[in-house]
Amino acid sequence: MPSNIPDFAKLPVREQLQIHREQAACNDRHRSIDPWGIAMEGFGADGLARDTILRKEPGKRGKTFEQPVVTETTLPGGASVDGMEDLKAYLIEERKEQFGRALVTKLLTYALGRSLELTDEETIDELTADLVAHDFQLHRLVSEVVTSDAFLTKQAPN
Repeated sequence: MPSNIPDFAKLPVREQLQIHREQAACNDRHRSIDPWGIAMEGFGADGLARDTILRKEPGKRGKTFEQPVVTETTLPGGASVDGMEDLKAYLIEERKEQFGRALVTKLLTYALGRSLELTDEETIDELTADLVAHDFQLHRLVSEVVTSDAFLTKQAPN
């Protein structure tokens, strides 16, 4: 917590992030990731929707206060979104292939229990094309992954 900012801990998350981004060492990374997180502020760590954020009162043991959730933000590239529905629409409309590939890559990595390799690129391409063509049906993607050659021929861990 910056000691030169009075009541820093009481500031809303987006204001704390703005102050954090003013530090040269943090600006590049946070400028590109903070907006994504702000769009998701309507959900807590438990995954449940929320309208307020419960914060600890600085220096007062056990005392808390609430702040309203604000999910309006501008993403890198200039797109404005307000919450998860807008973010979802943006990803599906503007970043469909990139989002699909990232989802396939993460799921395939998990399913195979290893890092992906250059030899997995064809499988990733095929799974991504299928996912996009079938409107991101997750159950279909899982089925396609577990019936893929990469999954069926994976080696047991040592």
